[in-house]
Amino acid sequence: MTQPKDYYSILGVDRLVSETEIKQAYRKLAMQYHPDKNPAESKDGLANSAFQDINEAYHTLIDKNRRAQYNKMLSEKAAGVQAHSVQDNQADMAYRHGVEAYKANEFKRAVEYFRAAAKLNPKKAIYYDRLGIAVIKAGGPLEEAKMYCDKAIQMEIYNAEHYLSLGIIYQLAGMAEKAKEQFKEALKWDPNNSQARQRFAIVEKETKKGLFGKLFKK
Repeated sequence: MTQPKDYYSILGVDRLVSETEIKQAYRKLAMQYHPDKNPAESKDGLANSAFQDINEAYHTLIDKNRRAQYNKMLSEKAAGVQAHSVQDNQADMAYRHGVEAYKANEFKRAVEYFRAAAKLNPKKAIYYDRLGIAVIKAGGPLEEAKMYCDKAIQMEIYNAEHYLSLGIIYQLAGMAEKAKEQFKEALKWDPNNSQARQRFAIVEKETKKGLFGKLFKK
C-alpha cells in the first residue's frame, strides 16, 4: 500500500494555511521548478516530476472540497497507524505476562496470554512458538501444540528456535525420533545452538538406552 503524498510539505506550508498563503507558496515554487527554468534537470524528468507534484498539491489544497477529503484521509491514516501501534503494544504486554506465567509454571495461564498476543498481532512468529510450548506444558493436545509451532516455522523457516521448540514438544510427548529430527533441523540453521545440541544428545542417549533394553529383553 503506497503512502499518500504530503501536499502540505510539498508546498512548504502547514495544515492551517489559508488559501492566499497556498497561492503564494504555489507561485514561488512553480517559478522555481518550472521545466523551462531547469533545462538540465528536465532532460532527466526531475524538474517535471517536482513540478507535477507542486501542481497536484496546489489543485488539491486550493479546492475546499478536495482539501476537506484530503484532510479526512490524512486523519484516518494517522488514526489507523496509532490504533495498530496500540494493538501491537497490547500484544507485547500479553506476551510478557505469558512469559512470566510460564516461568512460574502456570502454564494454563501462559496459554491464555500467548493466545491473546497471537490474536492481537498474528504476524509475530514467536507468539505462536511460545503458545505451542505452553499448550503441551499445560497438558493440552499434541496436535494443537504442533500446529502452533508449525505456523511459527512457516512464518520464519530460517529460525532455528522454532524447530527447537517443536523438538521439545515431541520430546515432552515421548516421541524421541521426531524430537531428534527437529533438533537436527535446528542445528542445520544454527550449528551453534547449544540447547538444540544438548537436547539432541539427551534424546539420542535415551533412544539408544531404549534400543539396548529391547535387545536384552529378547
